[in-house]
Amino acid sequence: MSILSMVTSRALHSASHVLSGRGKKTFQEASQRVEETQLAILDRLLRNTQGSKSATIFGVDQRSDLDHFRKQVPVTDYDDWHQLIESQQAGQKNVLSRFPCERYQPTSGSTSKIKWIPYNQPFLDELDHAIGPWMSDLYERFPGLKQGKHYWSLSWVPSDLRNKLTSSINDDLQLLPWWKRLFMSGTMAVPEAISLAKTSDASTFATACYLVACRDLTFISVWSPTFALSLLDFIKAHKEDIEYVMRNGAWPDSYVELSYLDAPKCVRISSYLEHWDGEVNAEFTQSLWPKLGLISAWDTSSSEIWAEKLKGIFPHCAYQGKGLWATEGVISIPYLGQYPLSITSHFYEFEDLDSEEIYTSWQLTVGQNVRPIISTGNGLLRYAMKDHLRVTGFINECPCLEFIGRLNGVDMVGEKLSPEIAVNIINDFSRYESVSPISLLAIPSSDVLTEDVSPEQSRPRYVLLCDGKCQTAQRADLSRQLEDSLCESFHYKLARDLGQLGEAQVLLMSNAMDIYTSHKIDRGMVAGNIKIEPLVLWQGDALPMDVLPENQEAFAV
Repeated sequence: MSILSMVTSRALHSASHVLSGRGKKTFQEASQRVEETQLAILDRLLRNTQGSKSATIFGVDQRSDLDHFRKQVPVTDYDDWHQLIESQQAGQKNVLSRFPCERYQPTSGSTSKIKWIPYNQPFLDELDHAIGPWMSDLYERFPGLKQGKHYWSLSWVPSDLRNKLTSSINDDLQLLPWWKRLFMSGTMAVPEAISLAKTSDASTFATACYLVACRDLTFISVWSPTFALSLLDFIKAHKEDIEYVMRNGAWPDSYVELSYLDAPKCVRISSYLEHWDGEVNAEFTQSLWPKLGLISAWDTSSSEIWAEKLKGIFPHCAYQGKGLWATEGVISIPYLGQYPLSITSHFYEFEDLDSEEIYTSWQLTVGQNVRPIISTGNGLLRYAMKDHLRVTGFINECPCLEFIGRLNGVDMVGEKLSPEIAVNIINDFSRYESVSPISLLAIPSSDVLTEDVSPEQSRPRYVLLCDGKCQTAQRADLSRQLEDSLCESFHYKLARDLGQLGEAQVLLMSNAMDIYTSHKIDRGMVAGNIKIEPLVLWQGDALPMDVLPENQEAFAV
């Protein structure tokens, strides 16, 4: 790294700290007057939707108070909005908001395959209100982050959606204000132009090369820890090609599509990779990134076991869990060692999961189990999220929240599968006479995290448990069909593209129902009360090792 580049990077970090500090001050002041802050945001939202088609449908305008708003607008989900969103995408104006919208971000649906969430300027501003206090807190708690480059993995898109439907779908810097775009371009370890690659594989290869070449990497921010683990596995699997890039400063013939990018070069790293034994461990990560000070990734719910594995590979740096940030909006942020509601972003309500009553953010109490309902600057009003949160405390008046898991679905690495998707798959497979599908099993168990299995085998995966028997060739065909069906879900396809999930498998057994019921009984359920669920997070039993492609004939509980 040149002295000029080092000075520029540090100057940009310092400027970003100062500017982010404004957001922290605003957030801190808002935490002392939550009700006033939230009602002001609701008033702004109603002004932004004034005269829109949706506001007319619901009978609300800028004069509506909170009581009128809650009376007129029901709690909604994507199905309530998708026709309006399609009209807006088709070019109609004043549909959801009086502000124009040119970017639509894809995410997984439950009944629909893909949800397209509108990102207009007011919504982007709301997201930025969450970034400011978080970044300011990061600089103050981890000052070493200013000494080098950062890697941010914001949103990835499957190969078959790249450069389609919306021109900005891969350009994450468009989510940021101009000064943050300037900061990011000057401090990023991986240039954002990798998003222009035609395939996820090419983007991943370029990402791996830039990261390996970055000797002054100080911060890694990813969503799922499995994404970081899969990047390390990718580096191992592509060792020779990456070594070639480090030695020659050119892309190999197999990645000619990256010719629009300048390839990184680092002869020292080339020599290291040449003598590297291929073990991804603490010695390897510290040799590559000696200045790394912090990794930020999910560490709760089904991500916990993968976060612990990541921590073991990076013992020389700190680890910070994420708040809850979805495509539809931001709920909580890491701040002062807690995860407070992003109180200056959207208007929030919460459904108590026990009483089913709706509370505002200033009415919450410690210990409540809730799901968030958000009204956002893109015009989506009272939009119910499918996340289970627990109120853990307060910063001044601002509630702090812990993510417990997804409601009525499974989300091991960010794939966000719903029971509706599982039901559709089970119904589809039921047409075969020799197959009686029982349940779609999500396999995240730490049992697969052993040193004697390959990275592919150790990945979480989905298994369709079926009663019946068939020939090996037919089972392989059924597994491919299962994989194709799951890949119709946006986030599942993305997780597969990024190597976070193993290939789905169909497991046919003559005693499949007994295995399912025994699993439930072992967890305290009464045999007569067991309900067959279409989608199950399978933990604890020996099933994960036995559904690997080469071991499908065996099963042991």
